[in-house]
Amino acid sequence: MTTNDSFPVISLAEVRDRTDVNTNGAFSARINALGNALRDVFYVSPYASNGEAAFIAIPEDGTQILVCQPVGSSSWYYMGATFSPEPEQVEAELGPIVGANTMPVDRVDPNIYRARGVPMKIVLKSPNAAGLTISEEYNPDFINRKTELTSTVNKKITLSDSPAIDSIVLDSGNGSTIKITDNPQTDDLPARAIEIESVGPQKYLNIGSQTDVVVEKGGRELQLLNQANGVEWGDGAICGNVNVQSKWKDVNVFTQAESGRIFIQCLKTNGTEQVIQIETKGTNGDIIIKAGGDITLNAEGGNLNIHADEEIRMKTKKFSLDCASVDIRAEQGIDIDAIEGNINLAGGGANPSEVLLPSEQSTYGNKGITTY
Repeated sequence: MTTNDSFPVISLAEVRDRTDVNTNGAFSARINALGNALRDVFYVSPYASNGEAAFIAIPEDGTQILVCQPVGSSSWYYMGATFSPEPEQVEAELGPIVGANTMPVDRVDPNIYRARGVPMKIVLKSPNAAGLTISEEYNPDFINRKTELTSTVNKKITLSDSPAIDSIVLDSGNGSTIKITDNPQTDDLPARAIEIESVGPQKYLNIGSQTDVVVEKGGRELQLLNQANGVEWGDGAICGNVNVQSKWKDVNVFTQAESGRIFIQCLKTNGTEQVIQIETKGTNGDIIIKAGGDITLNAEGGNLNIHADEEIRMKTKKFSLDCASVDIRAEQGIDIDAIEGNINLAGGGANPSEVLLPSEQSTYGNKGITTY
């Protein structure tokens, strides 16, 4: 191969074969200055090192490029790809050009010039549309400032500084997203928020420590809501429950408020057959209810049923009963003692205390969580 000893040669060329048995970035190209003769061309990068660090983007077959042969060298080196019209022989030998009726820049991104008629994007894209886009678009009608990394099947990481979005978005391309907002100028997204959305399941696993979900003093509510009605899953699918379960120890619900209240309610006022059940399954399992004040049991429109296989034990200062009638049946006798007084039957002296039935309402009344 002739060594160039007089002056550097710069020529148009066409990439023909990127097969490189030595894996040093060389490829074959037809060089115009040599009458379209095939020569090996060595790849040149804007950045490289003596280690793993480098920028590598070897041009595709059929691309029109610029090459040079430096003074004192017999080798040809890659300078860059052109966006000139593709060589005529490309379509005949390598197949139809994708989007051949579209200008090369438009094939990469048709919106590079749309904002102000000048290029306002920096784009690096693979043949299968994976790549990096840095957009600085703006005009009186819109602002589209963002940096976006996209995969071949439309997975995206978007860093958006556009006022309406103003967030970091991690998008699976299939209905699952994580959004971290700054201060978007829209009612759809709150400021300084994290929003996770998915079509499939969400799982949070802690392998070796504890999990904390905390709303600090400057925050507002901690809400857990299930709106699933099971329609999309069909009959027989278990849907709509909120489950809290501990496999090895207690389940605790606390309030530390000075006038704290804990409500367990079925809220639907026109519902039927609603049930709140507290039950222990194991041997000698107890249910204990304690109060510093009154304990009220109120069965409106129904019965108050108490059953014990052994004894019903009650100890009180005064037993007050006000009812329409009293039915008592004892199979082994009835013992009634008045240690320091009389037992009066039908004497007219009974004065049962008034039954007080307080009814508290939660902060949300009968509406429950109303955010969604």
